[in-house]
Amino acid sequence: MTQTPQAGWFVDPEDATQFRYWDGSAWTDHRSPRGPAGSDQLSRAADDLADGLSRGLTAVGSWVSQNAAPARPGVPTFASVAASCRDEPARQPLSVRTQLVLAPTDLAGVAAVFAQAQTAVTAEGATLDNEHCRLVPNPWDPAVPNGVAVLVGATMVGRLPAELEASYCPPLAQLTSKGLLATAVADLWAQGEPGRVTAARVTVDLPEPARLG
Repeated sequence: MTQTPQAGWFVDPEDATQFRYWDGSAWTDHRSPRGPAGSDQLSRAADDLADGLSRGLTAVGSWVSQNAAPARPGVPTFASVAASCRDEPARQPLSVRTQLVLAPTDLAGVAAVFAQAQTAVTAEGATLDNEHCRLVPNPWDPAVPNGVAVLVGATMVGRLPAELEASYCPPLAQLTSKGLLATAVADLWAQGEPGRVTAARVTVDLPEPARLG
């Protein structure tokens, strides 16, 4: 059995510039102009777009302030924490595997690691496997609470996902109080051209947090 629409105003099938009343079984002669090209809808859409852009730019600004802002006087940075410690041998087994969160600024770091390894980055992609890396906590910076960066040498190539940072930062900070940095192994993939990386992925094998205590 065919279902018919309920009574209401619809676009006139004979004149798209008007609304026409459907009584539930047939079209009536009651019509109403649709108005100038949906100006109200366009206005609402513009307001929604402006609001969305505002929210998006606010989120981006917050992300940039946390990940790419210049160092504040007296506040340790990942680089300064790393420079104050020495590496300890990786604690086996490296049973946790995760993909790092990369900020746009980390792409330059990945490019630098490939350049140091004298491995060309290509449009098809290039890899570096089993790279020694360092787990650097920085709970002292309120902008990145529980932050844990991963460095290859002195070069930052990303951060642990937030859910892992929360569990790894405390034991890693205990190690830095002894002048030590935990270490892990990283596999890097990069795409682009020599000296410039446009896409990258960094996967790290690291010990469980309990083994860092």
